[in-house]
Amino acid sequence: MTGTSQREVILFTVRRAPSGNWDVSEQGFEKSIAAFEDCETAEQYALRLAESKTNWQVEVYDASNTLIGTYNSEDDSMPKPVVR
Repeated sequence: MTGTSQREVILFTVRRAPSGNWDVSEQGFEKSIAAFEDCETAEQYALRLAESKTNWQVEVYDASNTLIGTYNSEDDSMPKPVVR
């Protein structure tokens, strides 16, 4: 084998929890990493956490669980979504 396998993308999500908080989670783990009172703070935390990894993606969902923003390590210049 020549060993040029594609690197795994580490996926982080920001979603509203039943408690009303905004949870930051990493795919593959049952519990959230952190919880915040507002989506914007949770989003910023997820982005800072993701940027410490090599190959990452952050998905941000609104209160109705609709995907409103996707960021990834390949395109740091994506426009920031308006989060409510």
